[in-house]
Amino acid sequence: MSDQSQPIVKPQPIVEVEDLWVWLRKRGREIPLVRGLSYTLRPAEALSIVGESGAGKSIGVRAALGLLDPRLFRVTGSSKLVGTDVLALTAKERARYVPSVAALVFQDPGRSLNPTMRVGDQIAEAFLKGSGYEPGMTRAKAEARALQLMKDVRIAAAEERFKAYPNQLSGGMKQRVVIAIAVACKPQVLFCDEPTSSLDVTTQAAIMDLIGELRDQTGIATVTITHDLALAASRARKVIVMYGGQVVEALPARLVATESAMPYTTALIEAVPDIDGNGTPPTPIEGMPPDPANLPSGCSFHPRCRFAQDDCLTNTPELRVVAPAHELRCFHPVKDLELQEASR
Repeated sequence: MSDQSQPIVKPQPIVEVEDLWVWLRKRGREIPLVRGLSYTLRPAEALSIVGESGAGKSIGVRAALGLLDPRLFRVTGSSKLVGTDVLALTAKERARYVPSVAALVFQDPGRSLNPTMRVGDQIAEAFLKGSGYEPGMTRAKAEARALQLMKDVRIAAAEERFKAYPNQLSGGMKQRVVIAIAVACKPQVLFCDEPTSSLDVTTQAAIMDLIGELRDQTGIATVTITHDLALAASRARKVIVMYGGQVVEALPARLVATESAMPYTTALIEAVPDIDGNGTPPTPIEGMPPDPANLPSGCSFHPRCRFAQDDCLTNTPELRVVAPAHELRCFHPVKDLELQEASR
């Protein structure tokens, strides 16, 4: 009997960022902030982009969404959202298209909300004037949808808080309101820029749980920008680590604790309390991230890398595949060094 099984067909990507470069125009110079960023995301997938401040995480996402001021930044490469390269659109076309397929949740929810409007009204506006609008939508229907959405994002006493102003809510509640507004616009991908950094640990977990629940329920894809590698590894399918504007390692989230090989990634792991559960105290990374206007020669991480050798100082490593779904930019991976030590 012949095998009638059909090959598994993957859904089409929602996000396709390819060779994205971003330069800051400053005093007659162009300073590279993002250098060759690429990634792909399909429905219901979760990606985390990790790195210290200045690594290029946030500016890369804003560039991918076409949000950077062309007077200050030059952007090359492509960024396809649901098949359309938003970087090839005019500013007017982009302003109309991007909100219909993507939403961005910022780090500080207070700055995303209008302090003079009740939060329920702000969510309702997404149904009345935003991408969540449908023919026949009335104020009453929009308010009913907004109230239900507040309940969906786990806002306690939603009826009472519907009429509250942002300053009457906690940081966690404000972030839930911002997420509700984003979801009301019916995006296919949700970008979250440090969505929990201003919150306490318990609230951080609750917000990330909420984003995961929304992804499971709606099939929305998510990109989370964070400096917290433990958070990234626990809440994503894939992790991209950035340093000096470049991807230095990309691998499945489930392998971060055991298979990371770039010395910078392992340094991030060691800087997080107990990411692997063995009770090891955190070890801070010595030195400072590189200045994009004065990047070191060779590997950008070599001035802070305890494994750096002569070739790291002069030659620039390429991003290469070292295992299935695992890419690395390093001449002397930690795993290779461990094997060398073990063989001595």
